[in-house]
Amino acid sequence: MKKDSWKSKYGEWALVTGASAGIGEEFCVQLAEKGMNIISVARRKDRLDKLGEKLKSDYGINTLELSIDLFNSEAVNEIEKHVSDLEVGLLVNNAGFGHIGNFHKKNPSRDEEMIRLNCIVPVVLTHKFLPKMVERKKGGVIFLSSTSAYQATPYFTVYSATKVFNLYLGEGLWEEYRKKGIDIMALSPGYTNTEFQKSAGLTEDIKGLLWEKPNSVVNTALKNLGRKQSVIHGSVNRLFAISNRFSPRKWSTIIAGKVCRLNS
Repeated sequence: MKKDSWKSKYGEWALVTGASAGIGEEFCVQLAEKGMNIISVARRKDRLDKLGEKLKSDYGINTLELSIDLFNSEAVNEIEKHVSDLEVGLLVNNAGFGHIGNFHKKNPSRDEEMIRLNCIVPVVLTHKFLPKMVERKKGGVIFLSSTSAYQATPYFTVYSATKVFNLYLGEGLWEEYRKKGIDIMALSPGYTNTEFQKSAGLTEDIKGLLWEKPNSVVNTALKNLGRKQSVIHGSVNRLFAISNRFSPRKWSTIIAGKVCRLNS
């Protein structure tokens, strides 16, 4: 798509959650490069402000920085209040986190927060903005899933379960709205060199064979938006996901657990 066509196809503004670093920040950059105005949402105001200044300077777009904690029960209403007069044409549900380790040693409250941020917030945000997209007969929504959604992932179990939710949510909504002018897609990155992986307790493997960079992940997403209901980034990741279809589920789970432990 040409630069100006992104606004005409989706709308004036793209809203990206988890925008202060990693894949979220890269979504802001690449969408700004395509001419869309950017609403960035994250907790760290200093990073959002710095990103906003760079986007305005480099791409000549408008930006709105919203320093909002999505764990707060009123966060989505707060976002809606700030953007009520803007045409949000593309919603990127990127915010999320995970943590690795034995289930019985984890804090249950932390798992509850993960389920809220990874699953509930994307649903509520999509409810806020999708109806207006339907009225305009144009728009798009991206859900961040993961390659861990394609098999149970020991030591990362709750996280992988939340990503199954996002995968099925994105694919199901794709069918519901594909004939209404709305492009909906689930994006499944594998190990990506971001703050998310470090905070989750994952470390890069020695050769870096499974690790990707945020810019290539986002490029895959935007290239396939409107073409596919879901996309797995990376040929190795796609191979693993496809191979799971032809192997016993227990072996897929065992292998996933070994890979996860290798990178922890």
